[in-house]
Amino acid sequence: MPTPTALLIGVLCATLTVACAEPTPPTSGTPPTDSVASDTVATAPAVADTVDTSDGGDIVLDAAEVDRLVAQDTLWADALRIHYDAVVLDGHIDTPTLMLDRGYALGQRHRGDHVDLPRMAAGGLDGAFFSIYVARSYGEGQAATDRALAMIERVNQQVAGLEGAMLVRTADGVLRARERGQAAVLLGLEGGHALQGSPDVLRLLAANGVRYVTLTHTNTNAWADASTDAPRWGGLNALGREMVTEMNRLGVLVDLSHVSDDTIRDALAATRAPVIVSHSSCRALHDHARNVSDDLLRAIAANDGVVMINFYPLYLGSGAVTVETLLDHIEHAVAVAGADHVGIGSDFDGVTSLPSGMGDVTRLPWLTYGLLQRGVSEADVRKILGGNVLRVMREAERVAADMRTEGTASN
Repeated sequence: MPTPTALLIGVLCATLTVACAEPTPPTSGTPPTDSVASDTVATAPAVADTVDTSDGGDIVLDAAEVDRLVAQDTLWADALRIHYDAVVLDGHIDTPTLMLDRGYALGQRHRGDHVDLPRMAAGGLDGAFFSIYVARSYGEGQAATDRALAMIERVNQQVAGLEGAMLVRTADGVLRARERGQAAVLLGLEGGHALQGSPDVLRLLAANGVRYVTLTHTNTNAWADASTDAPRWGGLNALGREMVTEMNRLGVLVDLSHVSDDTIRDALAATRAPVIVSHSSCRALHDHARNVSDDLLRAIAANDGVVMINFYPLYLGSGAVTVETLLDHIEHAVAVAGADHVGIGSDFDGVTSLPSGMGDVTRLPWLTYGLLQRGVSEADVRKILGGNVLRVMREAERVAADMRTEGTASN
């Protein structure tokens, strides 16, 4: 019987024509690169105190709307200048599910749903992790992996045909895309069950652009406990720790949204690289298992990671949930973890509702205005909008380079 790796290589080369043009990964793990550049993790610069958080972007809002907002409050002039100049990165959007299941055209402006390229530009969203979401109903076998591969293929196909978007794999790739006036499209796998408990499958998906793995979805899997399912392992088991180590070697970010508190603690103990929490909010403000406790906010900050606040009202509060409620969660995370460890992870196109005043991606400038209105400094706003996740990406790339060097030296 063919091995899982052989089966996946067959599926990969049959379906991912764009990705298969790149080298297949050796078992030692190849660091991430962007197809438009020759730089690799092995030559990535050391993490600086600050990451470039400016892309020099122009204000895209209609001039009449700009005039209206500035007339309403002169703070809007600063908010719009900062927002459209900042590198704005979203940790989690579910648009790929629409692209695969409904033939949703990313390049066309839509009236419904939350994200498309024209509205990304209008909202000043420079890039996002496009979620390769695999529902728990696909199980933990080949069907789950096939679902992930099909979604990656669809994103590849659409982005390849768009002038305004570019698939990237590194922090430098994000900045390079913005220099070219293109939206940076990164891939994150949501649902560790799609890895079939196999480091080989992890390597294959990483080679095809996956830059983070959410260790679980709503279901506990063969190696990690979820926050909304019965625990089996008390966190991570031995295989789970091995998977975290392999993610570090590959430069794939460890994403701790959806996982149990014990899994977060075990992952923090196992990882050599900073982690992300791609789309969760603050449990102290709304007691939901999907949210992060203050103790874990501090632990993630100690790891130099970043918690990216989810926009879904179910995780933000009860009753009327507005942009102000969302800002409360961002402000709380900053107060507990520090401004260096907070970002945005909207869950656009993956949720059934959004806070009042945050109807889609075009409303992101209202977050910047709200943060400034609450006294957050311009430097910290830029970090929250995207600078922090860029820093974490760079550090994960550096760790992968170090581990690769260590592996070469030991051979």
